[in-house]
Amino acid sequence: MDSRVTDMMKNHRVVRNLNRHQLMLDKIQNQLATGKKIRRPGDDPAAAANQMYFRTRFQELAQFEENVNEAKAKLNIVDGELGRITDILHRIRVLSVQAANGIYQGDNFFELRKVIASEIDQHLRALIDIANARDGTGRYLFGGHISERPPFEAIQSSLPLLKEIGSEEQIIGVRYQGDIGLQLREVERSQYIGVNLLGNKAFWGTNMTITGDTDTSGYQASSDQSFKIDGVEVRVATGDTIDDIIDKINSSGLDLKASKIGSNFLSLHTSSPHQIWLEDSEDGTVLKDIGLLSANPLSPPNNYAETARVSGLSLFDVVIKLRNDLFSGDQLEIGGRDLGNIDESMNNLLAHRASVGAKEKRLEEHEKRIAWDEAYMNELLAKSEGIDIPETIVNLKWLETVHNYALNTGARIIRPQLMDFLR
Repeated sequence: MDSRVTDMMKNHRVVRNLNRHQLMLDKIQNQLATGKKIRRPGDDPAAAANQMYFRTRFQELAQFEENVNEAKAKLNIVDGELGRITDILHRIRVLSVQAANGIYQGDNFFELRKVIASEIDQHLRALIDIANARDGTGRYLFGGHISERPPFEAIQSSLPLLKEIGSEEQIIGVRYQGDIGLQLREVERSQYIGVNLLGNKAFWGTNMTITGDTDTSGYQASSDQSFKIDGVEVRVATGDTIDDIIDKINSSGLDLKASKIGSNFLSLHTSSPHQIWLEDSEDGTVLKDIGLLSANPLSPPNNYAETARVSGLSLFDVVIKLRNDLFSGDQLEIGGRDLGNIDESMNNLLAHRASVGAKEKRLEEHEKRIAWDEAYMNELLAKSEGIDIPETIVNLKWLETVHNYALNTGARIIRPQLMDFLR
């Protein structure tokens, strides 16, 4: 076998080594110029994949940080409005205690109750204004997802008893026309925080009860269907009796209890003050069949059956009743039920305010976590993407030395030929 090494082979090997050195020099010089290890994914696919993940995580954290800041701002507004309502209720309670005080009798009580009732009427109007407050984006704070109309509508009428207030039209009721949609903000992957309070909960005064007038002793579901109570779906199977439905309602985690009253009438009673939200599914009739919902296609919460017995007062109803009792001079009612309703309304409001405070605290913790994650991701990205400058300079100098040695060696190996002189 011919194992001769020709001059051409030597020349090719020298040139190949010099080109390889030159590519390595270019790569290291580019790293020093850019401060980055990788120019293209092909340089290091694994490291490039990690860097893409780190940058994606940076974008996620930036969005979460924006969501947290927005949520904090909105909850701060909600907390401020709840604080205003709390101050108003404190003032109303003080006025109620004064009106219920037995030392005011005769003409003194008559004049005092007129003054107090007039002030309470103004507080009622202020409460409605607060209930229809908006955030910085123009969305209503307490209307759920409804944004095209105020969540609370005052019902006005002329009452001879209240003419002393000074206007012909007085507020006799307040109707909630929002919904129960929660405005959620994602603060981490698959972690959401509600940033709004629902008007049918925050502005409710006493526990609510709704009882149908249909005898349900022989009731059986005609098909598989479902209904919703306070937004929670309850599924009904064919043949389910009223006892089965009651068990399913009571085991669904709702803030109310179902029971049978009298001649097997179904009754729902809340565990904490809020307006019960009832909905049959599109093809379901369970709540209509048991006498809780109207047969007319109305939207909740104004869709209760006309014959159902409904009890419970909103925060506005509590204040309206107190105002009317003051004008009628019912001192026993003022010092008894009215004061009790005000206290219950304040307790409900304080519970919601505590919930808002807990959410604000949770957002503060998320804010700290996001800041830590950003710092950690930045460190990982720097390690994955950046170069060690002293080490890279040493490598460059070493490669330059090797390259120079290769040039010198190649100059000795590749000797001039006659043709080189002829050129």
